[in-house]
Amino acid sequence: MRAGVYVPIIAGADAGSPAPGVWRSTPVRAALAAIPFWVVAASLAFNIGWPTKLVIAATLALAIAAPVHGLLAAAAVAPLGQLAAAFIDDPDFRIGEAMVVAFLLAWIARPHADRRGPRAPAAAAAWLLACAIVASMATVAWRLRATSAPTDAVRHLIYMYFYPSANTLGIVDAARLLEMLALAAVTVILFRERPRIAVALPAILVASATAAAISSVLVWYRIGIASALARYAVNGYRISGHVADVNAAGSYFAMVVCLAVGMAARARGAARLPWIAAAATIAIGLWFSESRSAFGSVGLAAAVALAAIATSRLSRGARAAIVGAVFVAVVVAAGVVAQRVEAGRTQRGAELRGQFTTTTFRMIEARPLLGVGVGQYARLSPLFMSAELAWTYGAENAHDYFLQIAAELGIVGFVLFVIWIAGGFAIVLRALRRTPADARLAGAATGLAAFLGTCATGHPLLVGEATYPFALQLGLAAALAESTLLNRDPIGAWAASSVAHPKRRRTAIAAGAAAIALGALVSAWRGPLGLARSDSIDGFYEWETAEDGTRFRWTKEFASVIVPNDVGRVRIPIRVPTDRPTIAPMPVYVSIAGSRPSRMLVDASWSVLEADLSAFDPLAPVRRVNLKVERTWRPALYVAGSAEMRPVGVQVGEVQSIR
Repeated sequence: MRAGVYVPIIAGADAGSPAPGVWRSTPVRAALAAIPFWVVAASLAFNIGWPTKLVIAATLALAIAAPVHGLLAAAAVAPLGQLAAAFIDDPDFRIGEAMVVAFLLAWIARPHADRRGPRAPAAAAAWLLACAIVASMATVAWRLRATSAPTDAVRHLIYMYFYPSANTLGIVDAARLLEMLALAAVTVILFRERPRIAVALPAILVASATAAAISSVLVWYRIGIASALARYAVNGYRISGHVADVNAAGSYFAMVVCLAVGMAARARGAARLPWIAAAATIAIGLWFSESRSAFGSVGLAAAVALAAIATSRLSRGARAAIVGAVFVAVVVAAGVVAQRVEAGRTQRGAELRGQFTTTTFRMIEARPLLGVGVGQYARLSPLFMSAELAWTYGAENAHDYFLQIAAELGIVGFVLFVIWIAGGFAIVLRALRRTPADARLAGAATGLAAFLGTCATGHPLLVGEATYPFALQLGLAAALAESTLLNRDPIGAWAASSVAHPKRRRTAIAAGAAAIALGALVSAWRGPLGLARSDSIDGFYEWETAEDGTRFRWTKEFASVIVPNDVGRVRIPIRVPTDRPTIAPMPVYVSIAGSRPSRMLVDASWSVLEADLSAFDPLAPVRRVNLKVERTWRPALYVAGSAEMRPVGVQVGEVQSIR
């Protein structure tokens, strides 16, 4: 019998016994089900289209009657949520997330029989991470209590949850993280009930990815949903038919193509053909996404996996040396190719990525333990961004999901997230050392590694259509791995995974949750974040005084005039103090909140740039008017008597703010 399918029932365990641990507690299950119940009930009762209601109700009923089939239905549709929403004529509704929530509600609310078998890895870290997420959201709500955001969230939760809307409190991001944790755990638990899910779930995941890839091919032929065709018309070369974020699409395809290859290697004879065809189709979808990070991650993960399999019979030291050498060689080769093929874009991207990293560390320094708040990175980024980033993006996420977690949930949340991920991979690696020829497990693990590799340069876990398949594949890999260990040594593996003192463990988790809650109270008491004034943030040199008494500051190539969030209009005096034709008039490009830049010419006399800031989000922490000069210059080389040898742009006088 192949590893990962059979799950033994340990001696003394009752296959029909209630679910272990927290799931025996009705009050805990009721508390966990409260918000999903509210959201699902509102979806079924309020003004939403009947096809949408029918899908949610059918998912709920199926999950109550047959949880495994409910999981498979959610797994099939969740990655294709935007396509499914367009099909039921409700294109803005997040139908994939609605199905996931309906499934989780049914699963939590329904009493479960259970059997011993694979356990969810790093469960304590997952529970504490969930506590950190909830505490973070509560802290954000407290900071914004003087605004309408908390009451709007209560009154319009269903629309915030499932429709594109202002996500000021980070509800959508918090819910997605909690759903990810829950899906991974539920996958392992249902694996114990129906081990054959080890065959059905990979088939569903690969089939959904195949459909997503076909949708990209159809968009190439100008066939697809309106939003996908509009994106392709604007972009022109990067295609994703099923989700708006092409980089997230690339991460998703990179993950599932490895699973498909693993299933093809595991199959025999003609049964391989569907898997090979699916893998080829998904690879085409990956190619159309044009995601360089996905290309690099899948290549690196595949090379390391193949090296590990090929050296499985060698000693541990020799194997580690060879795998390490392959890793370094692939990374170096990728870097060389990137420099030769796209030297300009690569250098520019590396510079911006370095500035994003600096921005993130400023955030972490401001709130190191529990972070600035879940879902708050983009909204608060103008407080910490460099002037160049602000001019380019206005406000933006971190372009590194691990750093974004560290900024939003603090060092505590980041450590818990890493422990949760590492717990799953630790079990997988232990199993693969026992059965290196388990192609299904190797394919699932390689895909997960490729996906996480793209998280270092992007944020696919901010997209539900990528997050849910990741959680399902992580749960599948963990269940397969522990099943392998149980099959090889049932008693020993069960003893190793069992908790020696469950009461102490629960006490430790409760103490950790209490510490997180206390930290959240302290963070809320500290109040909102403030702007750290620095030339690395606003792009200005220090204040100076001109001969006529006018106070001014020189800009660098990029600069930002930053004013409080209640300012509706600003008047900005600006000039370049020379008539030399090689310098003046100086083109200056103005961008507000990431809008398309406008151009103005600045000469030796003071001009006034008047900027309307009313389009800003009223809850934005500050408002920035971002400037970029066409070229910098050194006044000492052009202006008689000037000793200024720093590279400067234009002079900006004292700003008049109008509320």
